[in-house]
Amino acid sequence: MIFPSSFRLARGAPSAMAGDRLQPARFWASLAIFVLFALASSCATSTPSSKTSNPLLTATAQSQSSADSAPVSDGDVTFATVHGMQVFIKRIPGAELVSGQLDILGGVRNWGKEDAGVEQLALTVSASGGTETLDKDAFARRLATLGSMIAAGAGNDASSFRAKSLKENWDTTFELMVDAFLHPGLPPKEVELQRQQQLSALRHEQEDPDAQLALIAHERIFKNHPYENRSIGTLETVNKLTRDQLRSHLAKLRETSRLILVVVGDVEPDHIITRARDLLGHLPLGTYRHTPMPPIRFDHPTVTTVAKKLPTNYILSSFPGPGWKDEDFALGMVAMTVLGWRQWIEVRTKRNLSYAPSAGMATNAEVTHGLLYVTAVDPNATMKVMLDEARNLKERPVPAPELKGDVSTLVTSFIAANETTDGQAALLARAQVLGGDWRLIRTLPDRMRAVTSEGIEQFARKYIANLQTVVLGDPERIDPALFSSL
Repeated sequence: MIFPSSFRLARGAPSAMAGDRLQPARFWASLAIFVLFALASSCATSTPSSKTSNPLLTATAQSQSSADSAPVSDGDVTFATVHGMQVFIKRIPGAELVSGQLDILGGVRNWGKEDAGVEQLALTVSASGGTETLDKDAFARRLATLGSMIAAGAGNDASSFRAKSLKENWDTTFELMVDAFLHPGLPPKEVELQRQQQLSALRHEQEDPDAQLALIAHERIFKNHPYENRSIGTLETVNKLTRDQLRSHLAKLRETSRLILVVVGDVEPDHIITRARDLLGHLPLGTYRHTPMPPIRFDHPTVTTVAKKLPTNYILSSFPGPGWKDEDFALGMVAMTVLGWRQWIEVRTKRNLSYAPSAGMATNAEVTHGLLYVTAVDPNATMKVMLDEARNLKERPVPAPELKGDVSTLVTSFIAANETTDGQAALLARAQVLGGDWRLIRTLPDRMRAVTSEGIEQFARKYIANLQTVVLGDPERIDPALFSSL
């Protein structure tokens, strides 16, 4: 699932842009503020105490043993379970567009090393290849007539079908989305078309330095971790996938215990719940139970160098970060925002050592991680400045005006990135999938505003250590002792 958003702010550096798949140069340049997919502005309308019991979580727990639960409203969000499927409706009066997504839980739990990429290929073909009753062209014409959009894709934590339409066309659009999920045509020509596009993306990772750097870093930090088998797969696995494998894989996803439906717009919750029951309530409950992803930990810093003839050296350092449920989550976002701005000022503005220094948090996964990124002709001089700024964050209080400005920038990004119904649907679903509670997003702005300078120092000392660094370029220009000093 890819939910990119990119915009520039008054302070001059580009802001965040993120998705399940790391993007090339513009992604890294934009990391100066934070790495976070779409964040919803209106989720900040209510700020209940973290100690307050959550009726939605109670209902979710009950749904594991009870097929249905009565709707529960919390502000503008209504939650219910339909035969074990979690359903969230956020009503926005006056919104002309309705967005929805059907999330399929499991992610990397749904495939292994030998068939990695199967869910991505199966879902993209399902969304674009028509259904058993409407061939590809007829399906596309129907969507065009409605002015609606349907897409699908796989992620390492969950996959999804996504739809967007005019308010008056939502019911029909939802029916088409469900039909594509339950009864896809999977025409052989479309299977091959989508296969080639997936293979092209994999080949691009070997050709583009930023993409190759991201791939190598991912392989290093998630070695022997479930995330090792990425949703996009490999050239070998994707080439071998058959149409029968796609059909078989889709069949095992069609159980309500692994489904989350989110709909955002000017809609009646009771109507959405009824339509969900009519179209999906007949599916088997299944036996899916969500299990937390294991954390990543590193006992010492490492430096991996990959020789490649390039005009500059590409450098990416990673460290484990706090998860969505952790108290340090908002703290980490603010801390890395502060560090990102400082890297920009010290490396680019003052010293002109690089055009794209960045620091941020990759929060688009259940297991998050922090990032320091830069491209540099003089990697040693550049990384010394980068690492010194990280140390300063551990040892020196952030001045109040600087902290206030960075938090304001972060909250502005939070608001500006989510002025659409599809952005809010994506966010609500992602918070539920990755954090187990959509309300984590509702409280996030106030939690960011509550971050103190002391908290940032504590975060930096706790997390920014034992960096796992990858260098793509000239190994002879790298000082291993310097690069592994933090």
